[in-house]
Amino acid sequence: MQPPIKSLLCHHLSQLLLITNKIPQSLFGKQLSPDMFSMGDNAKIAANFALRGYCPLVDRKVVSFDKKGVIKEDIQDTIQRTLEYLDTLPKVTQLDTSRIITDKAGFIEVQLPQIEFIYQYILPNLLFHISLVYGTARAHGVALSKGDFDGYHSYPAGFSFV
Repeated sequence: MQPPIKSLLCHHLSQLLLITNKIPQSLFGKQLSPDMFSMGDNAKIAANFALRGYCPLVDRKVVSFDKKGVIKEDIQDTIQRTLEYLDTLPKVTQLDTSRIITDKAGFIEVQLPQIEFIYQYILPNLLFHISLVYGTARAHGVALSKGDFDGYHSYPAGFSFV
């Protein structure tokens, strides 16, 4: 049996919400490099990837709760509303390899069987954008740990491997 997709997406979005709670409002417009999305935009993109991935699995139109802009409360509301919406959708316990899902990946269209769509396209993109939020926050001095990212690791305050 495949892992429950909805709970996997919700776990990562819940961690993103926890991370954004620790980030000061003044940093949400910051970028890791000048040619990249801002931290706030990456958070919203991550939330949208969860919906872009799950809605097609349950034959629902893909929705977005993006309020536009990089205000902390709006970004957190986007994530929270995404979590609440996912909670209303039916659980998917099995992915159908015969069902093809189409989405836009940059300037190309991807057509992938459900299992590849979720595990090779949606999850990597969701985690990529969450990683950019985490990395940008850390680069600007926000005290975050690996536990904030994955919800499992725990280190004492001030601990460092380096």
